[in-house]
Amino acid sequence: MKKFIRARGFWPALSMLSLACVGAAQAQTISQDVVVTASRTEQIITDVLPHTTVLGRDVIEQSQLMDLPSLLAREAGFQFTQNGGRGAQASAFLRGAASLQVLVLVDGVPMTKQDTTGAVSLEHIMLDQVDHIEIVRGNVSAIYGSGAIGGVIQVFTRQGNGEPTAFATAELGSYGSQRLVVGTQGKAGDWHYALSAGNNSTRGISALNPAQGSNVNPDSDGYKNESYSLNLSYDLSQDHKIGLRSNGSNGRFDYDVSDATYAAATDINKGITKINSNTLYWTARYNDRWKSRFNVSDSTEKNTTDTAGLYPLKTQAQTHTQLLSWVHEFTLHNLVATLGLDRQLQAIDASDDYSALSKKRSASAIYGGMVYTRGADSFQLNLRNDDVQEIGAKNSTYLGYGHDLDRQWKLILAHSTAFNVAPLGYLYDPYSGNPNLKPETAKTNEVGLQWAQGNHRVRSTLFSTRTHDLLLYDMTTWQFSNVSSAKNEGLETSYSGRFDRTDVRASLTLQNPINEATGDRLVRRANTLASTSVSHTLAGWTLGTSLRYTGSRPDTSGKPELASYTLVDVTARYPLSKDWVAFGRVENVTDKSYQTAYAYNQLPRTFYVGVTWKTKP
Repeated sequence: MKKFIRARGFWPALSMLSLACVGAAQAQTISQDVVVTASRTEQIITDVLPHTTVLGRDVIEQSQLMDLPSLLAREAGFQFTQNGGRGAQASAFLRGAASLQVLVLVDGVPMTKQDTTGAVSLEHIMLDQVDHIEIVRGNVSAIYGSGAIGGVIQVFTRQGNGEPTAFATAELGSYGSQRLVVGTQGKAGDWHYALSAGNNSTRGISALNPAQGSNVNPDSDGYKNESYSLNLSYDLSQDHKIGLRSNGSNGRFDYDVSDATYAAATDINKGITKINSNTLYWTARYNDRWKSRFNVSDSTEKNTTDTAGLYPLKTQAQTHTQLLSWVHEFTLHNLVATLGLDRQLQAIDASDDYSALSKKRSASAIYGGMVYTRGADSFQLNLRNDDVQEIGAKNSTYLGYGHDLDRQWKLILAHSTAFNVAPLGYLYDPYSGNPNLKPETAKTNEVGLQWAQGNHRVRSTLFSTRTHDLLLYDMTTWQFSNVSSAKNEGLETSYSGRFDRTDVRASLTLQNPINEATGDRLVRRANTLASTSVSHTLAGWTLGTSLRYTGSRPDTSGKPELASYTLVDVTARYPLSKDWVAFGRVENVTDKSYQTAYAYNQLPRTFYVGVTWKTKP
């Protein structure tokens, strides 16, 4: 633990968190945020055992941010890298686990890709269509299966409830940025509906830094995203509901390649990412003790690239996932139990000018869990068995215990196991695939302490995760391999609260993610991450500021270490009338020059202004 305390930037980061928590004993009512991702059952957030945070629609609107990575980067344990500006490929890290090890769900549907990138297309999820986000940290494979070594990020799109409303947002900003969003949601008789659509575009900046590479094309790398979300449901009776969810995005982007060997200054690189997901669902309550949910979903993600220049090349990769899920929930006095079945079909169709890949597989799972509370003690147990075609069966477990020391303090202990199956592209790609890959396996131990009073909640967790058979690209064999094991141990703390007219969120992460075979720190993971966001209402104005610190970290082999950086954003909102609100923000106020991946520029200081119209019920 001494190495964490010595970490550069620790004391400034701790100061931010401490200042955020001063005076927390003033409030009187306990926060009633309800979450479902941590156990598949509804729980008040202060009762949840896994370290979970919620980002509601109020937090999203106050941030004024456009895409999911920008918002998540302010949360405990979360870090992302991006090869350029908006729309460029982003890689997420949660508790030091890479994108391949972090499960992302949109309304319960996994966004796991089956190609060779190992990434999830977070950069194409626009916040305009999002109602709220739940982040669960640590191994929860026992609840969700493969890919949850670092945790689960579940995005919930807008829901249709209450009196009908309509809304629209228009925004202009630096580098020709434009944003337009329209939507409506509400309830009419037995129908519930929510529909929204958005368009985001920017001229962007040149992704590559000419001082760090040759053959750099100085053109701007623009981005355009069109997205939509539909949620339509019908109450068959008081206890039964059927519904349809549909969401998607179409992101078009320009990008640059850092390897000068295969690039020229005149190269033009373009890409398109199309994501579409459709789900039919039925919810039923059979009696006061038994309810269920049945989902059938079909989702696709198609990625295409087109390079015109020194070495012309076209590629395409399409992931197709079909999921059938049936979950039952039973309530018995102090016990809530779940029992579920999943059946998933995964497919990849990929090609370039020289080769093609077409492969599919099936995966079945049975899982169960319980949350038991008696007096000051609470228990959570989850067990899951996954059977993946051509790989075999894998078991995973989550065991958690919580004890209320008094009305404010809770002690939490947890042990969990997880696994992660290699994507089809890792296994069967014509160039780099390795059909002999083993699934990654992991074990995590946690000790947590929570303090909650009034509107304030502080959660600190000491964690230790060891991952075996780590999936990495091996430069000596030019294939994906199980080349190593990794370990990450650390301390993460999150805080949220309200002081009169001031809302505060803060986080601090101290960690040490290392490759145990070499003793080196894992690529692009920082030892220290910290952030704080403050929003204050004054004379009708809502003023906000956000400060985010990322420590230094190694880049890929042969590249210089990436320097630490601190980013500051400011926001302002003012109601022009009952239905109209004007807003503006400045991102990267200090015009900090920084990189999340070597040679790739990030946006300098940028300005945005806009208006929002919303009818009041």
